[in-house]
Amino acid sequence: MNSLMKKIKYFTQSPPSSILANDNFAPDPGHNVPAYERIICSQLLKGVSTLEVVRDALLKSSEDLRSEQQAIDELNNRNNGAKKSLEDLVNLISQVDLSVGQCTDSLARFRLSFADINKYINEINQLSRQTNLIAINSAIEAAHVGNKGAGFSVIAKEIKYLSAQVNRSADNISSLTTSIEESAGTVCSVVSDMHPVIERINQDITHVVASIQTVIERSARMQSIISFISTLQFLNTVKLDHVIWKLQVYKLLLEKREDYCVNAHTDCRLGKWYYAGEGRNFSQHVAYRQLEEPHARVHSAGRQALEAFFNADLPTMEAELMEMEEASNRVVLLVETLATDIKC
Repeated sequence: MNSLMKKIKYFTQSPPSSILANDNFAPDPGHNVPAYERIICSQLLKGVSTLEVVRDALLKSSEDLRSEQQAIDELNNRNNGAKKSLEDLVNLISQVDLSVGQCTDSLARFRLSFADINKYINEINQLSRQTNLIAINSAIEAAHVGNKGAGFSVIAKEIKYLSAQVNRSADNISSLTTSIEESAGTVCSVVSDMHPVIERINQDITHVVASIQTVIERSARMQSIISFISTLQFLNTVKLDHVIWKLQVYKLLLEKREDYCVNAHTDCRLGKWYYAGEGRNFSQHVAYRQLEEPHARVHSAGRQALEAFFNADLPTMEAELMEMEEASNRVVLLVETLATDIKC
C-alpha cells in the first residue's frame, strides 16, 4: 500500500505529459514504465467493483440470516403460545381429576348414608310388625270381654290399620332407596372408570408440553447460532467496507476529483451499526469501546488527505494517508477481536 501511495503521489503531482516523457522509471528500453504503472494503478482501483460485489454478497447473506432468525423467533412465539395453552389444559384436567376424586368420595359417603337409611327402615318395619302384633292381641282381649271391650276393639283395628300403612310406606321408601343406591353405584362406577382415562390424557399432554419445550430450546439455540453467524458476516462486510472506502480515496486522488464527497464515520455502515444499530448490544466488550476512536480517524484522515492534495500540500497528504492506513489497520484488528470475543 505504501508503494501505491508513492505512485499516486507521483501521478497526482505530475501532469500525464511529464510522466510519459520521464525515462527514469524504464526498466527496459522501449517501455514507458510510468504509463504502464499508471495503467496498473487505474485497473487496480477499478477492482473496487469486485470487492463491492463480494461485500454486497456477504451483506445479503447476513440480511437473509437475520430474516431466518426472525422467522424462528415467530415460530418460538407460536410454540410458546401452544405450550401455554397445553399447560392450561393440563391444569384444567387436573382440576377435573380432582373433582372426579371428590365426586367418588361423595358418592361413597352417599352410599353409606343409604345404608344407614335402610337400617332405620328395617327398624321401622320391625316396630310396625310389633305394633300389628299388639293390635292383634288387643283384638283378642277385646273379644274375651264382650260388649265392654267394643271401644277397645275399634282402637285395636285402627292401630292395625296404621301399622299396615307404616309398613307399606317403609316398603316404598326401601324400594326407592334401593333404586337410588343402584343409580349411585352406577355413577360411582362410571366416575371411577373416568379416573384412569383422565390420568392417561394428563400424561400424554404433559409429554407434548415437554416435546414443545425441547423444540423451543433447540430453536432458541439455532436462533443464537444464526445470530452469531450473521454478526460475523456483518463484521466481515465492515472490514471489506473499509478496504473499499480507502481505495475510493485513492481513486479520487488518482482521478483528481475536486467534486469529492467523503462521508463521516457516523454515516457509514459501521458507524450506523455502532451508534444506532445492533452494535450497542456488544458495548460490554473492550474491543467495541476501543473501536470508535480509530474509526473516526480513518474518515477524518482520508478527508484531510484529499483537502491537502487539492491545496497542493503533498507532505500533509502523505502524512494523512499514512494516518488513515494506520487507523484502518487498527479498526480491522479491533473488529476481528470483537468477532473472536462474541460467543454464539
